[in-house]
Amino acid sequence: MKTKKVLLQAKQVHRYFGSLAAVNDLSFELYEGEILGVAGPNGSGKTTLMNVITQVIPPSKGEIWFNDQPIHNLKAYEICHLGISRTFQHTTVFDSLSIVDNMIIGAVFGKNRKSDQPSREAVREILQFVGLDADEHLLAGQLKANDKKKLMIAIAIATKPKLLILDEPCAGLTTIESKEIIQLIKQINQRNITVMLIEHNMQVLMNISDRVMIIDHGTKLSEGTPEQIWNDERVIETYLGRKKKKGVHL
Repeated sequence: MKTKKVLLQAKQVHRYFGSLAAVNDLSFELYEGEILGVAGPNGSGKTTLMNVITQVIPPSKGEIWFNDQPIHNLKAYEICHLGISRTFQHTTVFDSLSIVDNMIIGAVFGKNRKSDQPSREAVREILQFVGLDADEHLLAGQLKANDKKKLMIAIAIATKPKLLILDEPCAGLTTIESKEIIQLIKQINQRNITVMLIEHNMQVLMNISDRVMIIDHGTKLSEGTPEQIWNDERVIETYLGRKKKKGVHL
């Protein structure tokens, strides 16, 4: 049996804000080609962990390795150049620019050579892939919330990432809109892009992830397959505040 390649590894990572440990001695591995779901109660440190990985904020202690290279001392743009791209929970696009121009700006930032800038044809292919090809000439500010999230994902894909980190892409969406985003994430993964997904909705996370990691108070509470997580008493107590009764599921 072929051994899975470790694409991302966190080694005893800490992030302090004063005396508060938002991420506390956290270690994990992310394997190439998988979808790793990350969940936890509000304030558990999920987004802080993503920010530390992508150097929005640096770790206080610990190491982060990507594709056999240490990245914990790199700048955010250098990490992006290596092949890690991300989206944010709150929509971050240039509202006054067209969808295509948003894509080109993102792609240029994500590559360390101007010659890597994608052609307009390549941009349109990505927009078609995420379902925005009919709206490419609109200003980003004219898009509805669901389509802005698709645009953020499209911009991230334009950097040609090996790893895509998504921070609650279904937050604030309807059930139907969330299903569209989930299907899109699956299709992205089928393009040989590894995915790390933060999602508060456990049902969504369980239906899409190969493995799930639960964080609480900045520490890893549990990690395993969706089935293992469903049946972990510590996870149930953390989310529901009580022990699971026989036949009761999250």
